Amino acid sequence: MSPSQVLDCPAGFATQVTLGPTTSGTAEEYELVFARRALSKIKARLGLEATERLLQPDIDESNAFWGQVLADNCTNEFRPARVELAINGLSMDEFLPWFRERCQKRVPWMLAAQPEHWVVVSPAAAANANTNADGGSSPGYHEKVIENLGPWISRFFITFSPPSHPCQLGDLNAEAYPLQMTGYGHTDDGQINGYVLHQFRPHANSVGFDANLCIYFPASAPEVLFEQHRQHLVVEFTNWARHCYRDIKGKTS
Repeated sequence: MSPSQVLDCPAGFATQVTLGPTTSGTAEEYELVFARRALSKIKARLGLEATERLLQPDIDESNAFWGQVLADNCTNEFRPARVELAINGLSMDEFLPWFRERCQKRVPWMLAAQPEHWVVVSPAAAANANTNADGGSSPGYHEKVIENLGPWISRFFITFSPPSHPCQLGDLNAEAYPLQMTGYGHTDDGQINGYVLHQFRPHANSVGFDANLCIYFPASAPEVLFEQHRQHLVVEFTNWARHCYRDIKGKTS
C-alpha cells in the first residue's frame, strides 16, 4: 500500500500493532475518534459567540484575502469545487427532509459534520426581534457560517435561492438530477464569494442516491482553496448522511 498523501506519511516508514485494542481499527481511526470528541467538547464549552470572538483575528485575515481575490476577479468568472458521492442504504427522500428540517436546526449536528465548521447559525429565530435599516424583519440571509474555505477561516452568509449565475445555470441538469439545493454566499461587506449547486437523484434499483455537490468560487482564488473544499464536501456530506442514517433508522453498526 502506498503512503497516504493526505497524512503525508514518509516513504519507508510504517508501524504495526502486534498487541493492543480489542476494537479493530488503525491508529488514524482511533485518533479521529479522540479528536472528534476533544473538539466537540471544546466547541460546546466555548459556545458560538466566544468561538466567533476567538476567531476574529483569523476572520479579519480572511476578509482581506477575499477582498483581494474578488478585486482580482474582474471577469466575474467562478470555477467549481465539485465532488460526486453515491450514498447507499439511505434514500434521497429520507435524507433531504432530515437535512432541512432537523439537521439545519441543530447546531451541534451542523458543527459535528466537519471539524472546521466553527459557527453555523440560522437567524430566523432572531429575525422577529431585529429590524434592518429598511425596516424589514428579514436579516437578508438564511445562515451565518464561519468555516474554513481552504486554509482561510472565513465568515460568510448563505442565501438559498434559485440559480442565477451562469456557472450554476450552465451545470444545472434537472433531467438527470430531479432535486437541487442552490444559493449563494457573501462576505461581511456583501460581496458574493461563492455559489451553491447541489444536485440529487435516486438510485434506480436500490435504496440510495447520488449527490453531485458543487461550490463555485472566484476563478482568481488559488487552487488550494478548490482542492481543500472538495475534501471538505466529502467529509461533511459523508458525516451528514451517516448521522441521518443513524437518526432515522436507529442503527449504529
